[in-house]
Amino acid sequence: MNRRTFLKISAFLTFFLSFNLFSKTKRIVRFEHGVASGDPTPNEVILWTKVTSNSKSSILVFYEVSNTIDFKNIIASGKQYTFVGRDFTVKVDAKIPNKFGGQKVFYRFAAEGVYSQIGTTFTLPEDVENFKLAVFSCSNYPAGYFNAYNSASKDKSIDMAIHLGDYLYEYKQGEYATENSISLNRQPIPNKEIITLSDYRQRHAQYKSDIDLQKLHSAMPVLCAWDDHEITNDAWKNNAENHQLNEGSFSLRKRNAIKAYYEWMPVREPKIPFNNWKRYKIGKLIDLKLLETRISSRSKQVNLNDYIKDGKNFQKDAFLKELNNKKRRLLGKKQLDFIKENDLDDQTWNLYAQQVLLASLKLPTIPSYIIDALPDYQSYYKTVINEDLPYNLDAWDGYPAERKRFLNTVRSISKKNIFIAGDTHNCWANNINQGDNFIGAELGTPSVTSPGASENFNGLIPYQILENSMLMKNKNLKWTNLVDRGYLTIDFKKDVARAEFIAVDNILSRNYKTKVLKRIEVSPGEQLI
Repeated sequence: MNRRTFLKISAFLTFFLSFNLFSKTKRIVRFEHGVASGDPTPNEVILWTKVTSNSKSSILVFYEVSNTIDFKNIIASGKQYTFVGRDFTVKVDAKIPNKFGGQKVFYRFAAEGVYSQIGTTFTLPEDVENFKLAVFSCSNYPAGYFNAYNSASKDKSIDMAIHLGDYLYEYKQGEYATENSISLNRQPIPNKEIITLSDYRQRHAQYKSDIDLQKLHSAMPVLCAWDDHEITNDAWKNNAENHQLNEGSFSLRKRNAIKAYYEWMPVREPKIPFNNWKRYKIGKLIDLKLLETRISSRSKQVNLNDYIKDGKNFQKDAFLKELNNKKRRLLGKKQLDFIKENDLDDQTWNLYAQQVLLASLKLPTIPSYIIDALPDYQSYYKTVINEDLPYNLDAWDGYPAERKRFLNTVRSISKKNIFIAGDTHNCWANNINQGDNFIGAELGTPSVTSPGASENFNGLIPYQILENSMLMKNKNLKWTNLVDRGYLTIDFKKDVARAEFIAVDNILSRNYKTKVLKRIEVSPGEQLI
């Protein structure tokens, strides 16, 4: 070896050693976004967390499950690498021994010697006499505090939660429901309408940073379905109301949103990403089908304004022709086949959890002086207020032919049906009928924070008048509340399901009280009175 070669090697070794000496700073790991579980089966459950670190290299994360809170008896464990390509989220499908089925167990994660908080979860019971669900929808971070989540997390009688979508919202500061965000220090992050993968990841991270949401997720498993705002407002299969040409490809935006969703949510991923419908058998008590009504098959919503010419002439015949078009889809054939193929066995309750209201509801009667005072975006009321038109064309009322197909399928399976829905931000109790046939009861949960119907009319109509008008116009509607925020609980037993609509008295302070707005008992196959 000559002197020149020796000097080159020495210089390289000196650089390599010094680089490693100074670059190996201590890696700091934190679990800032809590833990979560979901999608339980009789012997598996999804466990989730997110690692925050000062390093961008991959991180090995361990998980443990124990039947004791001190973790002295480990019943399941494993490890998984996380990395930048999955936004340093961790999601494992933990296998729990059969003998612990239906029992509460505890789980935690660890990395670099740092432990996460402890979460509580379970796998589905093989045999159960009663089971209590909490139902949530429409949790807009800038609109206020998630007191509804906080309340449910403290209720030890609740076994599991269902979130029916609009878990997060896509808007920027200054847009929908951000009026109080600055005073509450809850401005949207990033401060833009979210479009890119990075945008959706940041927005999920902001929501998961909320302490009340963390408390809910750590207290119980949560079944999650998306609605439109996980992507953007009034989304359908190929586009959305809140997507413009200058925002690029909607297909790419949808893929970005769903990728971030699967990274950040405690859900088991289907083979086809958009076909996110699932079935859960809770002993012989409940057959729960969590449906997808937004982006797998949905046809474009009928827009009433498209049938109003010159601001005053309503082309009713053309509107009704398109509305009743048999080719219009909401669930699609694959999902209808999924419902048909999964029979009930001997379950007492057939529970359909989906995003939008199933009931047929007509527009309420609104006094003319109020109509005249409405903003421009609601000007269509002036033309159609005396028409017998659907209340919400983004819900099942906008897809009557598909609703008929769905109800025919449901009716052929069972008469012991309950339907639950979100999306509207309000409380509903409906009878679902098809002609003279009663199909089941529908319960619609209020929003966690998003504004209700009474606020949609700028406070011009007292909510009591609006509620009474809805009840008078719709005979299958048995009760509604259009003003309160909160959640729904349903306690299932063999012979009765007891529902409670629970309100939080404010969302602008973490100091809150709850009250039961309404108690409703549902018996298998019997109409609500």
